[in-house]
Amino acid sequence: MSDDWAHQPALALGAAIDSGRADPREITDYFLDRISTEDQDNTVYVRVTADRAKREAAEAADRAKTGFRRSPLDGVPLSWKELFDVRGEPSTACSKLLAENIAAKDALTVERLTRAGAVLLGKTTMTELAFSGLGINPIFGTPANPHDPDIARAPGGSSSGAGVSVARGLAAAALGTDTGGSVRIPAAWNGLVGLKTSWGRVPLDGTVPLSPSLDTIGPLTHTVADAATLFSLLSGATADIHNVSLKDHAVLVPDNLAFDGLDTGIAKTIEQAIHTLGAKGLRIVHKPLPALDEIQNLAWEGASILIAEAYGLWGADVERRQKDMFSSVASRFMMGKRGSAPDLAAGLLLRDEIQKRYAKETEGYDAVLMPTVAISPPEIEPLLTDDAAYGQANSMALRNTTLGNQLGLCALTLPVGSDALGLPVGLMMQAAPGKDEPLLRLGRAIEMALAG
Repeated sequence: MSDDWAHQPALALGAAIDSGRADPREITDYFLDRISTEDQDNTVYVRVTADRAKREAAEAADRAKTGFRRSPLDGVPLSWKELFDVRGEPSTACSKLLAENIAAKDALTVERLTRAGAVLLGKTTMTELAFSGLGINPIFGTPANPHDPDIARAPGGSSSGAGVSVARGLAAAALGTDTGGSVRIPAAWNGLVGLKTSWGRVPLDGTVPLSPSLDTIGPLTHTVADAATLFSLLSGATADIHNVSLKDHAVLVPDNLAFDGLDTGIAKTIEQAIHTLGAKGLRIVHKPLPALDEIQNLAWEGASILIAEAYGLWGADVERRQKDMFSSVASRFMMGKRGSAPDLAAGLLLRDEIQKRYAKETEGYDAVLMPTVAISPPEIEPLLTDDAAYGQANSMALRNTTLGNQLGLCALTLPVGSDALGLPVGLMMQAAPGKDEPLLRLGRAIEMALAG
């Protein structure tokens, strides 16, 4: 038994299994014991699938003995957000509206990682129906951000339990979804790597939807290598991140929007990281990107595609059962009531036009760099009763990340230091649709450069 297992990268645990230094059964029991001890209030895990985990670990141990492991993550324990279907388990998206929704079979992503030998520890908490970037859920439970031992701060959402499960050593890696930042915000606030995949690269079959044209799936991990491995297993593509160099890449840093109104210490940390990358060979160009302002206006004003699609899916149920929901989430759904089908159609057309303009503005560059989140994790308590404060914090948390969803990009966040409060800061890089593999290569090069 090793105390080091709690915060080891997933691939490191896989390598220990491969070499015979660790047994998947012991690793799984270790994580299950930690969950039992560290998550007694069930704010990180909605439910633990201990029987399934033990069975899968035993099967992985048998394969390891014969030398026929299915993947580098065979026998490694992972957590899953509570909107992925797991056969025989409730799939509630942490909402009372779906309390009776029992999954008949595994989601396709769960099935793929199970075939790769990964061990399913359980399902993690989230914002109701995935509709917030803060991760606050007073009904099912809110896991406090582990980086402030004195003040209960937001974990980031909507994949709140996913981020905290990895940050607190309760899973080797986690699977979440990202519609407006729901992988990247909790990853950034918990000091993790978070990958928002390009729309369509990882199948959504067997997940509870929020916004069909924006929903994506992605991992929250300790390292870029872990994220690349999970992307490969989920998508069927190979993300080769070996032999990478900063000197092979050129990036843009926008002079508009993304750096506005940053909390104390975030700008300094991001600017220092960018300076270091430039000094180590990354070609960096600073210039305005007008398409960012355009897509920001579309995302938050009259023709919000996300709100329109979310209301179309859930509006009737939310309106009928608002008393069963956290009011700040319910009210956001109800914003979609004032929209119309023509508004949505117009929004989709405008989005396509802005995406084309953005592609021209960024042509010839590998990625755009910016802070992942503009604000530090806010205190939870005031946001439970003050809807205006909740709305302001939520908007600022989502401001930078939602740009990538609306523009159809893939994006990666890496931890690059701390803010004035000593809380983690994430650097986000966004690349063109379908460029997930080159983005991961750039991410690995940046990770290595900033490590020393």
